Amino acid sequence: MTVSTLENEEVRIHGEQLLDIARNSSLAEAIFFLLTARKPTEQENHLFEKMLLVTLDHGPDTTSSATSRFVISGGNELNVGVGAGILSIGDFHGGAIEPAMEFFYQLEKISSAERKEIITKKITTKEIIFGFGHKIYKEEDPRVTFLRKECTQIGYVSSYFTITDEILQLFNEFKGRIIPLNIDGCIAALLCSMNIDSRLGKGVFIIGR
Repeated sequence: MTVSTLENEEVRIHGEQLLDIARNSSLAEAIFFLLTARKPTEQENHLFEKMLLVTLDHGPDTTSSATSRFVISGGNELNVGVGAGILSIGDFHGGAIEPAMEFFYQLEKISSAERKEIITKKITTKEIIFGFGHKIYKEEDPRVTFLRKECTQIGYVSSYFTITDEILQLFNEFKGRIIPLNIDGCIAALLCSMNIDSRLGKGVFIIGR
């Protein structure tokens, strides 16, 4: 992120004046611009906002939400609780977006046959495929269903959903049961389709949460 200040001049972010961003952007647009240094398309902005909204909170049983509540219950200030919640985000909660994006980017560059071979090996050797499975949602994550319906309604096509569907099919074939795409995997597929750096995946979740 590029932020600059010249004497007698407003703060600029990626060359844009901060107050111009404030005047002309929604919060989702501004965050997208802050992270990527480009303005989102209308479809990207719509979906990026929905991604942030579905990660707002997911009840007291989730790691980050529970941690924040627990820490604040000890008499700490809001910023301490928020910080504790952020620190609790790891590879199995929120942080799965980044390795999922890295894997999807890798698979997108190769043929379908090569993808099948790599995915099959991971499944049969019981390697973790980030972005799939949920302790509560055994067949379908409703947040994923919501986001995919939003894509359909606005005519947004992500080629990375082809990859996630292939993984789902192979899970079913080799495991004999559904291991659903979870919200981390869905967000990863959408961020990949927007050509966003995988290292920002966890940041997107943190901002929403």
